[in-house]
Amino acid sequence: MAITATVDLGNGVSKASCYLIVPTAYVKKFPKIEVGSKFKLIYDVHIYKDATDRENAGERKRIPCREVDHFKIDYDLDATDNPFKLAYAHLKTNGKLSSVSDV
Repeated sequence: MAITATVDLGNGVSKASCYLIVPTAYVKKFPKIEVGSKFKLIYDVHIYKDATDRENAGERKRIPCREVDHFKIDYDLDATDNPFKLAYAHLKTNGKLSSVSDV
């Protein structure tokens, strides 16, 4: 699973048609959280110029963007989707992304 999107890299710079994947997504229980859920969905995002860069160059061609690279969000134990589906659904709502589409 992957998506393509225009990524706002900051300082007025954006890159169109980037290829984004979520390589890791997991749920972790935090013992003492005063506000919100005790369970968090944690996921990382890798951004590439396009699918070819991801296939051929791997880690060397990743585009860094702190606002999109790593997330920790509340997780509902009653969620019926797996963590990866939830991560992609959350990623699609990110304000730093536009023109989002599934690949």
